[in-house]
Amino acid sequence: MDLIERAKAEVVNRHVFFVEWFTGRAPEAAMQATARAFAPDMKMIEPDGGMIGREEITAMVEGARCKRPAEFEIRVDLIEARQIGGDAALVIYDEHQVIDGVKSARRSTALFSADASAPEGVVWRQLQETWITTEP
Repeated sequence: MDLIERAKAEVVNRHVFFVEWFTGRAPEAAMQATARAFAPDMKMIEPDGGMIGREEITAMVEGARCKRPAEFEIRVDLIEARQIGGDAALVIYDEHQVIDGVKSARRSTALFSADASAPEGVVWRQLQETWITTEP
C-alpha cells in the first residue's frame, strides 16, 4: 500500500476507533495503538483556534472513553489526498458527527509522515480542524 493509501486508511480507521472508544466498546488496549499513531511532536489546531500537542490530545481521547451514547456516530468523507515529498502525505477530509441527535461537521487538513511502527504505517504530524455547516 502506498503512502497516500496508508494515510487515508489511518484517517478512516482512527475515526472508527474514536466511535468505539467514546461509546465504550473498544478495549483498553486499543488506546495504545492510537497513541502510536500520533507523532511525538504532533500538533492539533482545534476548530475554535486553540492549539494542543500530543500529550493533551492523548489525554483528551483517554478521558472521553464511555462518554458518548451507543448511537454516537462519525462519518468521514475523504476529499483529497496527495503526497508531499518522499515520506509525507496531506489528507483533507470532512468529519460529520451526530451526538444525541445534534449534527456537527468540521473540515480537516492532516499531515502524515511514514512510520513503520504505527498502526497504518503513518503518524499524524499536524491536524487542523475548521467548523463547517452541516447538511440539512
